[in-house]
Amino acid sequence: MADSPAIALTGLSVTYRSPGRDVAALADLHAIIPAASIVGLVGRNGAGKTTLLRVLAGREPRFTGDAHVHRVPLADLGRTPGLVHLAGAGWPGAGDRTLASLIAGLGRARPHFDRTRALALLEGFGIHPSAHPRRLSAGKQTAAQASLALASRAPLTLLDEPQTGLDAPSRDLLTRAIIEEQALRPRTWVISTHLIDETAPLFERVLVLDAGRLVTDADVDELLTRWVRVEADPAVIEALPRLGELERLGGRGSAIVAASDVPAGFAGRTHPLTLQALAGVLPLASKE
Repeated sequence: MADSPAIALTGLSVTYRSPGRDVAALADLHAIIPAASIVGLVGRNGAGKTTLLRVLAGREPRFTGDAHVHRVPLADLGRTPGLVHLAGAGWPGAGDRTLASLIAGLGRARPHFDRTRALALLEGFGIHPSAHPRRLSAGKQTAAQASLALASRAPLTLLDEPQTGLDAPSRDLLTRAIIEEQALRPRTWVISTHLIDETAPLFERVLVLDAGRLVTDADVDELLTRWVRVEADPAVIEALPRLGELERLGGRGSAIVAASDVPAGFAGRTHPLTLQALAGVLPLASKE
């Protein structure tokens, strides 16, 4: 599996019927994600992040195009237990079972699942295995789902907003646990998040969705060196191609530009960008 792409998407689309019109949740996505990489999935609410994760987990059958996970067609994921694990989709099939019962079941059904690791992670988050997951607070449910996902050791692990409802210490614990898991047994992760800068140190690659379209698929380090924020006299900045608006404050101007467009001897300052700041404006680049 390590020699093949973890994810291969060709023309992937999902369209929902809405009264009077069709709504494209995903539109003609093409991507190749290498194995053993940690990928950030970002975009505004409604951009299609959860839909994409559901497709990759085999939980969204209403798609067209072609998609494979470690060379396995999505339609065949059910025949390969433990290949994909999605956290953030609630507790389907849990009924009134306790976490301990769910862990025991996953241990029997999933070839990579580590029961000891699952229990240790739950303990770290202050969750007792005798708890019924649906009776936990929203934050504890998020932590419990993340614990099972990390312990799944699934070759493709999908985390949908795994920081939702978590306090800062719990978010830090989750980040450290992902780093530990990747060092112990490398796998492919796709992590959707709105807390981009907090999670960005994990990411090697980032996918940016906007209205169902994949507007950016790039190496994070390369992306952050491709764009800069410049600060100078507004007249100087107006001569440069810009990504987004020219901001004016106190006689100075500021804008995001391609680093390659900053001329030698530029009469101003340049500043690096955070991934969060850049992700918010990258959809504009695809419309220019």
